[in-house]
Amino acid sequence: MRRLILTLMLVGALAGPETAAATPECIAIVGPGSVGGTLGQRWGAAGYPVVYGSRTPEAERVQEIVRKSGANARATTPEKAAQACRLLLFAVPWEAAELSVRSLGPLTGKVIIDANNPLDVRDGREIELPVTDSAAERLQAWAPGAVVVKAFNTMNWAVMADPRSAAGPVSVPLSGDNAAAKAEVAELVKIVGLEPVDVGPLRTARYTEHMALLYVSMSLRGAPHEFFLRPRK
Repeated sequence: MRRLILTLMLVGALAGPETAAATPECIAIVGPGSVGGTLGQRWGAAGYPVVYGSRTPEAERVQEIVRKSGANARATTPEKAAQACRLLLFAVPWEAAELSVRSLGPLTGKVIIDANNPLDVRDGREIELPVTDSAAERLQAWAPGAVVVKAFNTMNWAVMADPRSAAGPVSVPLSGDNAAAKAEVAELVKIVGLEPVDVGPLRTARYTEHMALLYVSMSLRGAPHEFFLRPRK
């Protein structure tokens, strides 16, 4: 009997971590707009608890996104959302980015997925902001204890909602200095039906951000085009 009890205890100890690992950890989304709301719904549908961070968490628009994001989704303030999860999608307008990230509290140990581009649109025209490096590198400087991975900044949110609309595979460039963090983000890319591609260190975000600037510029000039990165056959 004593041997049986010890055996059961050993089995339980071995099974415990596997059971815990089977439950996805939560993802905080600071900025539940088109990109944040779309990805949150896709990840929520895949079983991830999603915590939206909004200045107006009780607003009907935000609550509608929560309802579409699964039973484990909720909305709160940006700071509380950021503190609730280790994984964080940052998708706020660029002009508010620095103030926003500095208001989130301690971010040491967080993995921040940066979906921003250094662009503002006013009066129907684009205003490229004076960023000589990249938005991702600025974000890393503002949150030095976190690990920033650039992703989801080179395509329209509609492709994130339904990758089939691109009529072929779509690659999501990942820029970052931490291989483990990029691997985590790569899995989140795959979950929504897109293909991650590691394009190098964080400084390569300078190149992918300019892809997005061209995309927006052409649209505002009345010549909208869809263009995607996809593997060469």
